[in-house]
Amino acid sequence: MMDLLSRNIDILSSNHNHKIGMPESSEVTQAVFSVDDDGNEVLVTQDQTFILKSEFDKSYRSNPLKRELIFVIGIYSVEEIRQLIQKKGDESLLVIIEPNSAFFNYTLHHNDLSFIQSSAAVLFADKVSELPLFLDEFLLSNAIFYLKTIKFYFTYYYREHDLSSSVDIVRIIKEVVQYKTLMYGNSVEDSLIGFRHHMKNLKHLPRSKDVSLLKNAMRNIPAIVVSAGPSLNKNIKQLQSMKDKSLIIAVDTIAQRLCNEGIIPDFICSIERGIETYTYFYEGKSYPVESTLVGPLVLYPEVFNEFPGEIVIPMREKVGEFIWLKEILGLKDDYSISIGLSCAHVAFGVAEHIGASPIILIGQDLAYGDSAKETHAGGTIYDDKELTSSMFAEIQSFETEGYYGGTVATTEIWNAFRTWFEMEIANKQLHVINATEGGAKIANTEQLSLADVEAQYCQTNVKPVSEILKGIALYPLEQQQIKQAIREQYKYFLDIKMQFEYQRKQVRRQRINEHSTEKDLKEALKKIDRTEDYFRIVLDSWLLRHCLQPAMINSVWNLYDIERVVNPVNVMQAREVNLGFLDIGVYALSEIVSILEATAEAL
Repeated sequence: MMDLLSRNIDILSSNHNHKIGMPESSEVTQAVFSVDDDGNEVLVTQDQTFILKSEFDKSYRSNPLKRELIFVIGIYSVEEIRQLIQKKGDESLLVIIEPNSAFFNYTLHHNDLSFIQSSAAVLFADKVSELPLFLDEFLLSNAIFYLKTIKFYFTYYYREHDLSSSVDIVRIIKEVVQYKTLMYGNSVEDSLIGFRHHMKNLKHLPRSKDVSLLKNAMRNIPAIVVSAGPSLNKNIKQLQSMKDKSLIIAVDTIAQRLCNEGIIPDFICSIERGIETYTYFYEGKSYPVESTLVGPLVLYPEVFNEFPGEIVIPMREKVGEFIWLKEILGLKDDYSISIGLSCAHVAFGVAEHIGASPIILIGQDLAYGDSAKETHAGGTIYDDKELTSSMFAEIQSFETEGYYGGTVATTEIWNAFRTWFEMEIANKQLHVINATEGGAKIANTEQLSLADVEAQYCQTNVKPVSEILKGIALYPLEQQQIKQAIREQYKYFLDIKMQFEYQRKQVRRQRINEHSTEKDLKEALKKIDRTEDYFRIVLDSWLLRHCLQPAMINSVWNLYDIERVVNPVNVMQAREVNLGFLDIGVYALSEIVSILEATAEAL
């Protein structure tokens, strides 16, 4: 017969979504589990003794009629978790987080973990520093639909003896949720503006350097990612002596200032789709032809139309619109870079994609300078204090850990940018040096002054990027091939639009009110619930998933907030939520069809 430990290992091995780290040997050996004179199990660690119980928190309230995402802190109290499972709804999700190796090790050897398998719970048993990466991956699943129904349950030990760990875990979960909400939060109209730009810029794709051929093309060359934070003012001059001994990858905000200083960026990186990016950073500028523009198809079209040098148009990792485009154009190689949320992320993604190392960050403050008025380096559009004041007037600031210790003032958006850097560095195991010399601390980086970076890494001239790019071919695409692909997609989405219009009519016809019979309610709900098939249509189409993602997530969040009881109020609410989704779906599909038709004609 299989022993308990082997059975538990089999249970945990059967689900690849679990995250089990290597135990901290010191944490395990310093913890002793025993029984006191009163028969209570106790934990003795570092001369402290803690009574261990499995006592359910009676103040906890879950709603079995709703679909909730429940985070449980601590695995030792398995009886508490079993009670929690009995109380939760059948469609609720359970994530158990155990940051203490000693507790996980003890539970693995002494408790039956079959409840994890039977409840489809997901277990995280690793260092808290690994939690953001785990959550980032976990929320790529259907768990994203549960973000508005999150609950926390703290088992006895964590609510009685280790509140600090509990607070840290809750803070990390909230930060990642905010980051994910930001990633998925663009409006449908905003997504369609981006799609419109994509299609207008499609003609430029055949003249872009082939991104797949740029992969590791500049391996182990030091790359300086220059952002426009206020700390850049104190070390920008030093780039003069480093410019020929490293790659200079600049965000669009700072590109003109660098050129004015005689520091020609090898790459200038953009991400924003608005006309302001073109007006502020490109219109009327005379960038040297040695500089290469890097930006996705979403850029304001005039940026590509007028830029004098080479262009590189990367796809975007894990973004539906780009996955769709690659599929319809037959692009099978690695044409993506990590783009993230900002032009600084694009610049970082370029450095990572070309294999540069170390990647050196300067001007990456992600925080205010000496005052709330100091948001960017000098010599940029942000020297206009009236503009800066209007942009930041309504933004709430808060404190985060500083580069030199202590705290500095930051914002939610800057904090989300920092979270992206930290997860990207950890996930790709990159050698990144933060030489910003100010601003917020970025985890997983080495902190050095720019002078020390130069002394250690930038002593030898590197081959000019313009010469390297001469050996890189263009995208393997022809205009006629693109035109044919767009025509086919026009027909495909026209058919889906007609399907959405049919379901919208069916839902609108359901005339229900507070006097409707149970039979009528069930019949109406059956027809309303067929809208779930249209959620699946969206999920099966990368382009629709991208464009309708905000509306779909919001609709599903609202549906999950409705109790699973058939009564007039709930059915009428379900009708309105589904109808709202179908209305937006028909609108978006009408726009997509119109844009595809115009694109095919223009190509």
